[in-house]
Amino acid sequence: MKLSQLCAVAGVPALVAAALVLPGSAAQAWEDTDIVAFTVQPSTSVVNTVMTPTVVVHVEEPNGSLDPDYNGPVTLGYAANQINAPNPSGNTATAVKGVATFKNLMFSAVGFGFELQAAISDGTTSPASAPFDIVDQLVPCASGQSCQSETVNSSGTSGAANVAAGSTSDVLAATGGGFPLLSCTKFGGVVSFSVQDRSKVITMTLEKSLVQEANPDGASDFNICWGSAAPFTTQNGTTSTFNQADHEYEGLLPDCVKNGPQPCVQHRKKDNAGDEVITVDAPAGDPHITF
Repeated sequence: MKLSQLCAVAGVPALVAAALVLPGSAAQAWEDTDIVAFTVQPSTSVVNTVMTPTVVVHVEEPNGSLDPDYNGPVTLGYAANQINAPNPSGNTATAVKGVATFKNLMFSAVGFGFELQAAISDGTTSPASAPFDIVDQLVPCASGQSCQSETVNSSGTSGAANVAAGSTSDVLAATGGGFPLLSCTKFGGVVSFSVQDRSKVITMTLEKSLVQEANPDGASDFNICWGSAAPFTTQNGTTSTFNQADHEYEGLLPDCVKNGPQPCVQHRKKDNAGDEVITVDAPAGDPHITF
C-alpha cells in the first residue's frame, strides 16, 4: 500500500500526506508509481476470433511484486499500428489485486506487426508488447504431413498455398490484405502466406476485370511482385531492392529453371473464366505477394 493510501485509511488529510512525502526520502520511494507489464504477451491470431493464449497484464509495485491494492481498469491500445486498424474489442479489463486478464480480446482487421501498450487509471503505461499479426487463417501443419490454406482475397487478387511435409509441426498463416501495396505492385491487392520451416507452392489469381484493364497480349505479360524479409533473385537476375517503407526486400520474380533459386514463377495461364493464374515455388518464410 502506498503512503497516500495508508494516510487515507488512517484519516490523515491529503495535504498532510503530501507534506510527509519529502524529496529523496523513504516515503517518496514508497509513493513511487506502479509498474505495468505484460506477463502473457499477445500472439498472432485469427481476425474476429478471441485471442489465445489470453493476454495478461500485471500492475506491480516498484519492487516488482504485485500491487494487491490495484483493482482498477487496465486498457490496451496500440503502440504500433501501421494500417490504422480500430482498437480491438474487449480491450479493457478490471484488475484483481494487480492482475488484469483479457478474456475477450478480439481484433476486427487483419494486419502485420501490431504492438500493444497497457495503461492504468493514473496514466502509467507499459512498454510495448511483442509484435504480432492478425490473419485470416491459421492452419496447423502436423509433423510428416503436408497442409494447405483456403483461398484468401484482397482487391481482385486471391491466392492459396500448398505446404510441403516437414519433420516438425508448423503453422501456416494466410491473409488477404492488411499490408500496403508493394513497390512493384501493378494490379490488385496483397496476399500473404507464412510458414517458417517448409517450402510451399502458391497459386495466385488476378480476376478477369483487372486482366481486361491491363489489356495484355497474353498470360506472359503478367508477373508476381514479391516481398520478403530475405533478399532474393529478381526477374532480371539482380538481387531484390530493400524497401524501407515496408521493411522488406521487393521485386519481380524470375521464371523457375532447373536447380535455380526460389522464389520463382513455375507456370502462367489464363483460365476459362478469363482470370490470370500464376503458380509460384516458394521457400520457407512469410512473403507478401501481389501482381
